[in-house]
Amino acid sequence: MPDSEENRKIKVAYIERKYWRENFLAFSLEKIFEQVARLLQEKVFSTEFTKLPFGNSILDILKNLLLFRPPNADIFHITGQVHYIALTLPPKATVLTIHDLAFLQNGGSGIKKYVAEKLFLDLPVRRLNFITTVSKATRQAILDNTNCHPEKIRVIENPVQEHYINSEPKEFNKECPTILQVGITENKNIFRLIGALKNIDCRLKIVGNKTNELVSALNESKIDYEFVLGLTDLEMREAYRTADIVTFCSTYEGFGLPIIESQAMMTPVLTSNISPMKEVAGGGAVLVDPFDVESIRTGILKIINDKGLRIQLIDVGSQNVKKYQPAAITRKYEELYLEIAAQLSSRQ
Repeated sequence: MPDSEENRKIKVAYIERKYWRENFLAFSLEKIFEQVARLLQEKVFSTEFTKLPFGNSILDILKNLLLFRPPNADIFHITGQVHYIALTLPPKATVLTIHDLAFLQNGGSGIKKYVAEKLFLDLPVRRLNFITTVSKATRQAILDNTNCHPEKIRVIENPVQEHYINSEPKEFNKECPTILQVGITENKNIFRLIGALKNIDCRLKIVGNKTNELVSALNESKIDYEFVLGLTDLEMREAYRTADIVTFCSTYEGFGLPIIESQAMMTPVLTSNISPMKEVAGGGAVLVDPFDVESIRTGILKIINDKGLRIQLIDVGSQNVKKYQPAAITRKYEELYLEIAAQLSSRQ
């Protein structure tokens, strides 16, 4: 634990999931905490990243619980997805970041759902003293689904990545705009988006795997499309920069990073009128009902046809994204780490 020596740094060990395939560039949440670690005060903190030895199947979870050996550290920070590993770490020195509760919706039923709820929510939240989450909506969801004391949970938003900062305005292609869609999982709502784009002259650029079902829907709606996958940070930045509109009309999110990434790149964004997306957008997006194809269509047409609206969205979005600057978010984590270190020191 931290001692009283002035030159003694507080060591923070970030605990991450095992990558699901070789040479994967990185998950977005890993990038988030790599950035936070870089910006922590060097004179005060040292950091280390440790991946669990096994994946996230039921058998792998059991092996992780039995075989994982944490590094020597003052504070442990579970960055997400492997909440259950909190059961092996010291409760007063461990932070768990919960990004969303999608696992409650995707956890199946019966005994499988029960085990998922216990391992990924109930037991970690009960055991630990410090929980962070990325939005008020996810914080409320945790409170609604557990007996967690509200004071345990702090909202620390996700930061925009540094490479998205310092963009410049660009010309909007009104005749055939490029529309960027980030993600194809069920909650990303891409089939309703495809329905909304029917008979609108545009090119839909989709970041995600090409599937037969998606191709069939795109062809039926006669949409010009492109699939891209495995983009580097700079390639993803270029995708935002060259897009005319970014669509993010998800039915469920824990936060919604593409919203602020679009705003940072001065690209008009359309997102859902539900939490947390509408709060993350901060007034700098066209809000639509994600369950209504016509609402999505109307929102897209507004952006295409209203130059004044586009200028307003870019202006408000550029101001909104300042709240998510990496340095500002890192200071919030620093305050939490220092608080934990002080409590640990006082108990020695």
